[in-house]
Amino acid sequence: MVSRQAKQHGYPVDQLSGNDSAKSNATSKRLKGKARRQAKETASRTEGAPSASESPAVPRYTIKIKDFVALAEFVAGYANPIIQVPIGLVKALNRAIDLRARHNDWSRQIKDGDDQEARLAADATHSYFLGVLDRVREVLRPRMPVDAGKESCPQSEEHAGVPESLETEDQEDFANIFNMLELEEPSQAFLDAPGASHKPEAEKPAERLYEAETDQSREEKYLASHCLFQDVRNIRSFIRQLWLNYQEHQPSLVSVSVATNTAICLVRDMEEEFVRRFPGTSGFEEVLGSFYPVQCVIRGESPGEKQQPGDLFNFKVYDLAEDCLVTTYTTMSSLQNIIEPGNLPVYKPGHLGFRDRSRDWVDMTPRGKFREEQLILFEAFPDLVLLSMITSKAPLAEDEFIRGVRNMLPGRPITLWLVFAARCFLDAQHVMKRDVDLGYTQLGRTAEAMKLSIKENLTFHKTLRIENWPKSNDFQFTEMLGVIDNWVLRDVIAEKRQKIKMNVRVPEAEPLFLLKQYPLVCGLFAFALKSRYQELCIAFVNAWGSILYTGHLYNAVRQEKLLGRMWMDMELMISLQSPEVFFVGNSPSSLEEYDKRFMLTIGVSATAFASNRRKNIPLASSKGSRSLKELGPVWKLFGGRYCNNDRAVAFTSESIKPIIESKLDDDDGTGVDAGSASASDARRADTMRAARKTKAAKSGSLLRQRKRNPSSIQALDFLEDITNALHAEGFELSLDYLQMHRTCWQLLRNVNDKCKPKLLEMYGGGYLDKEHQLPFLVGYIFMAATKTSVLANHLLPKLNGEVTSRLLGTAGEAISDSFREGGDDTQAKSLGMLHGYGINASEWNDAGHINENGGQATDVMSV
Repeated sequence: MVSRQAKQHGYPVDQLSGNDSAKSNATSKRLKGKARRQAKETASRTEGAPSASESPAVPRYTIKIKDFVALAEFVAGYANPIIQVPIGLVKALNRAIDLRARHNDWSRQIKDGDDQEARLAADATHSYFLGVLDRVREVLRPRMPVDAGKESCPQSEEHAGVPESLETEDQEDFANIFNMLELEEPSQAFLDAPGASHKPEAEKPAERLYEAETDQSREEKYLASHCLFQDVRNIRSFIRQLWLNYQEHQPSLVSVSVATNTAICLVRDMEEEFVRRFPGTSGFEEVLGSFYPVQCVIRGESPGEKQQPGDLFNFKVYDLAEDCLVTTYTTMSSLQNIIEPGNLPVYKPGHLGFRDRSRDWVDMTPRGKFREEQLILFEAFPDLVLLSMITSKAPLAEDEFIRGVRNMLPGRPITLWLVFAARCFLDAQHVMKRDVDLGYTQLGRTAEAMKLSIKENLTFHKTLRIENWPKSNDFQFTEMLGVIDNWVLRDVIAEKRQKIKMNVRVPEAEPLFLLKQYPLVCGLFAFALKSRYQELCIAFVNAWGSILYTGHLYNAVRQEKLLGRMWMDMELMISLQSPEVFFVGNSPSSLEEYDKRFMLTIGVSATAFASNRRKNIPLASSKGSRSLKELGPVWKLFGGRYCNNDRAVAFTSESIKPIIESKLDDDDGTGVDAGSASASDARRADTMRAARKTKAAKSGSLLRQRKRNPSSIQALDFLEDITNALHAEGFELSLDYLQMHRTCWQLLRNVNDKCKPKLLEMYGGGYLDKEHQLPFLVGYIFMAATKTSVLANHLLPKLNGEVTSRLLGTAGEAISDSFREGGDDTQAKSLGMLHGYGINASEWNDAGHINENGGQATDVMSV
């Protein structure tokens, strides 16, 4: 950043010490012999026809450490205009100086007689670099923000396995790919600007790249490996806390599972960055070798010492080994040795002993802990390998651990991120204890609820058809039933095992053994099921129009006070989808507006209602009829990864905006304009706002409030935001649109039965030729209450000019009768409000607000 600012304001690049390398790179050598002849031939063939892919080489400048101060002095001394140092650079500089200063102090305390001269040389180099950074900070201090002094790193506490002098408890020290990721909002001038014409521009010279001089010394590699393992430890601690909170019913299984798998991806990215920083490093052992042996020496221990024959590491430093993932790596390495391409690894129960389920893992001795984790991984490994064989093209998602196991062939180095993935698998077991099968229990309930609703819907529509949803479309429902049966309710791993011939006979495992031990995969399966279920169900209900059109009728009778109580399910639908989606604006509150908004919804153009409308103008809107929308923007962000098994999620400043600006943390995330909202819309806004406040209070620190205008995203904050956003949106993805469709359709049948005599009188017998036209009943009722007598080909015209609102009153009576029969609030009663805020009829008052004494969620689909 400093070099770029200096260059932009006139600093002479040729004064940089690193220019020689750039110039030498730009200078080409003279070709000779055959190479020269080939070059001439190529030039003659391509002369006058340059390739479109050709681009000028990008000049690279390596900035020497000694140039840092000169660049800083130039920036600090530039006065027209004054260059302000960004707070992000201040934070980075403070963290680097703080960490290196503490490392320098610690290094001087280490005595190494055999390599004293080399150590003193490394100390001198390190101290020189630290002095340069300190000088740069002092030079730039006058140009730093006023509150920059608050950004220095606090001193830290001691943690097992890491020297106190190297610790940091400030989670903002966490460096990763999201550090300094800016979220920029477009200016109003940009938003109001006319569309720009795309004129060909002259090719700009290639932008120069400035790179800081790198240090490949052993000392620098140790410091980098320390930071890497510290970051991994922080992430692991956060994920453990998530699973502990999930066990206590906050947050949801899906949100914790996605956050855990995202954490594994972050560790992979950090490992890849480390390898780029130190070329030639590959695999966990080489990364660990820069850090773990030094830590053992600090404790006065040898990393290779063994207390008993057959020990795989020094148990005297078990806490350090466990913290650095050595214990997990040791077991994974043993498992890799038993893999034979083309053969399924086999583990005989009891070969290494049996698990001690009578004691908590944390209370065991170091040897007991290691043995317990060996047993967990050895018992699960054959099923993990089987699952990796079938999930690459499966309809449900696989996690990073499964992907890593698939590539864990003999001879390949085991990566840090794979070891971390295995560690997450073990940590979930230790945290959940006997409740580890809770993930599968909730997944099974979700799948069963979907299966039941789909089957009921297929029965409901056995003879009831519509052109927009032909019978051939039902294959999508049958496919989903197959996914539920084959991947969730049946033991697909056991079936796969039976088809494989094994040389050794082993006892049958417990049914669904792996899924019951693997809450992470259960959460990802639930994510895929719920995402696809919402997509399929919304497409279905939009084809029929049942929920949307019934919402218009309910709003009208409610506004006209023709209904004695609220319909909680419909209020919930309108609140989540927004009045804009339902009513093309705020909720209508007059007879004329009911009719007009309904016509706009079914696809009539707004020009049809203009007083000066010209003749021969099409009455049909070019946008077509309105429809319900798929909810959950953060779920959509992860949809490709967990529904289609894409390689990774593309995190950009634009794609992660739904996470940062999630509705849970939005001060007024209801989408209602306070200045123009109707009483009903304000009521619905209060309903959702009260739900969010209660949910935030129940969730404690996990559901923190969003920072205003965040300029950067730290990794742990980002993982926390993912958890919060998915947890909040999980309620939206738990709505059963098929069940709501059947409720609305039955209600429309009851309304038609009550209103039929008057409708026949006003419109004749053709107003409802077939039952699939039932949603248009709402339009006929609204037309009867207004002066509208005919509207193109959408509805039949009135037989006379009668205007009466009696049909609306009769519809209100029919809806009230339906409520008395039950089934009106099935969604609200069964789903719960926002996962963890159980809701029932007693918790809603007649004003449309949620009482503050809600209970626990009872949703069978709230996973």
